[in-house]
Amino acid sequence: MPDRLLMLGTGTLKPGPGRYGAGVLLEVRGRRLLLDCGPSVVQKLYNAGIDATELDAIFLSHFHVDHTSDLPDLISSLAADARGYPRRPENPVKLIGPPGLVRFLGALLESNPFYSYVAEWNRMLRLVEPVEVDEGSEVRLGELVLRFAPVDHPNGFAVRVDAGNISVIYSGDTAPTPSVVRLAAGSDFLVHECTFPSERLMGQHTSEQGLAEVASRSSPRTLVVTHLSPAWTGREHEIVDAVRASFRGRVVVARDMLEIPLT
Repeated sequence: MPDRLLMLGTGTLKPGPGRYGAGVLLEVRGRRLLLDCGPSVVQKLYNAGIDATELDAIFLSHFHVDHTSDLPDLISSLAADARGYPRRPENPVKLIGPPGLVRFLGALLESNPFYSYVAEWNRMLRLVEPVEVDEGSEVRLGELVLRFAPVDHPNGFAVRVDAGNISVIYSGDTAPTPSVVRLAAGSDFLVHECTFPSERLMGQHTSEQGLAEVASRSSPRTLVVTHLSPAWTGREHEIVDAVRASFRGRVVVARDMLEIPLT
């Protein structure tokens, strides 16, 4: 298994050319970690030759629909092997998320009569194990060490994954915030959102100007730009130009299914 980032979903709620939903697969040190589970992520995993049962953990940065809509499908698919036959997992997949994760999972499955069968399968087969984290929490997956920081977005958290000499930070959705700068300081890869151009910036999100500030202050070796709205179509070069004014590292503007080696 190569150490890589596979950018499964690099857009927002509204599909744009080559980008839809939110989801990143991190493969490192023999582990597979899914960062967010937005629309079409399960199908994109399949297209990449990866069955959901091969995941070690799932991290939800927050609970908005474009980051979680495929979660019921993914959990239910854990009850069957790659051929569709029933299976009882040896160990549950860790479902890691901010405070409120257990309540969110209950509302999504247990309290929803139309999805309650997935909740029943989860209880019977132990498909996922919810792990709520907060600032200062640490989760270990083999050689991987996960640390977390709150961000400027409802219920939002970023994650830093250290695996030997490789460090990867995923911002989730956020406005520019010192917590991400601190978490990403001197890292190898910072995967950060850039939802809107500055003249259309709405809500707790990041524009190219805010992204340039975060990149210059945290100085990752590679900046991977994701979560782009369709407003960026044909204008992606403006992100690179804005960031390059103060940042000397590599800049990658992601599209769905882009593979980025962790080298």
